[in-house]
Amino acid sequence: MSVHLSVREHDFLVRGKVSSQGDGNITVLSEEAFDAVEALVLEKTQELNPVAVPTRVGGQTSLKLTQWVGLVRTPDGTTVEILPKTHERPGTRHSDPLASPGRSRTLLLRMLVATDERFLVAPPADLDATRMPLFEVLLRSVLEGIKVAVRRGLPHTYVPVYEERASLRGRLDLPRQMRQPPQHAHRLNVVYDEFLPDRPETRLTRLTVERVSRMTRLQPTRHLARELLVALERVSPSQDIQRDFSAWRLERGHAHFAALEALCRLVLYELNPLVGGITARAHAVLFDMNKVYEGYVAHLLRVQYPNWLIETQVTDHALGRVNGQRAFPLRPDLRITMPDKQVVIADTKWKRLKPGGGPTYDITNADAYQMLAYSHVFHQQSSESRKPLWLIYPHLDGLPRLSAPIILGDGRELTLLTVDLESDSPSIPCEAGLDAQAR
Repeated sequence: MSVHLSVREHDFLVRGKVSSQGDGNITVLSEEAFDAVEALVLEKTQELNPVAVPTRVGGQTSLKLTQWVGLVRTPDGTTVEILPKTHERPGTRHSDPLASPGRSRTLLLRMLVATDERFLVAPPADLDATRMPLFEVLLRSVLEGIKVAVRRGLPHTYVPVYEERASLRGRLDLPRQMRQPPQHAHRLNVVYDEFLPDRPETRLTRLTVERVSRMTRLQPTRHLARELLVALERVSPSQDIQRDFSAWRLERGHAHFAALEALCRLVLYELNPLVGGITARAHAVLFDMNKVYEGYVAHLLRVQYPNWLIETQVTDHALGRVNGQRAFPLRPDLRITMPDKQVVIADTKWKRLKPGGGPTYDITNADAYQMLAYSHVFHQQSSESRKPLWLIYPHLDGLPRLSAPIILGDGRELTLLTVDLESDSPSIPCEAGLDAQAR
């Protein structure tokens, strides 16, 4: 029997006898489901660690989830949907059981569409994604991306066709003709080229659609998959996934198919980026919310301030040098260069601050020291007397959109900015922050 559970990042998964939604932030998984999830997320060779950390709750073996969101599917049919934890307050999770997960799914999908190339095409507006399990949302997003590419045309290539026929077409296949038995001497073995859509990219796309059609439980998604299979009827499904991915090559006129490679990898490697295509006990699609939020903030800044130069993860500076080599490399999330060459160093923090905890709202000392180190290095060549630093957090009720600048000395001013992720048109009050620092 299939079971669907919705949890939040930093929740606890507990090993028990049944899969059930627990109270607060504790969810009980069956022994088989828990063992499969544990084997997946605690795999020592995976780059995604730590997706969860082992612990104990009430004497039971447990996993404490970290900042990763997405979904995990186990062989016994249990699907664990991990949603971002933003607007939810302690003790209010079950007061609005439908709206809360729906809001989180909407937020996550919006951020993925803006930051992940695999989800550039979101499900259509007439599909209520807020009430769909995240797994189904991902499957529908894959098909929508494929539909956009297929409508612009399938890539074709010349494919050699070997055939025995009564008349000559193309050229005679002499080795095969010499082995022709006497009773078939009147027939010719020929080889000719035919312009067909049967090539590695389309074969992988066909197999992806077939897999999605088998995995989905929603009739509209199945219907879209059938439509795409009709459009791909002249294409055979891939028989060697690894070889076809190695042969994925697109000519200039087929650039619209480039985005499908990531979608095909997502589905054909069993929805499991953790294990890179090998057989696993559980399947997972997981996203690091630290990286998703950083990318989303950079996207908002580029849309809101097109004249600014927004650079992410700048790695060309270090705190010091030793024996001619860099020591303690620094990598701020954002380096923003204004049209007047003013440089702002910013860090995005996927954390929940303490509303009403002014003037610093419980910004940790470590975060403040980190920004001071960034400014010491990235502002040392600046001729400006002002050295603005920004920390950008998700907005919560009781937090200001823009805090008063924290004076760090030597022209350095640290400002807290918050992003209202629940807004239909989220914005970042950067210009107001610059004006406040100028005063």
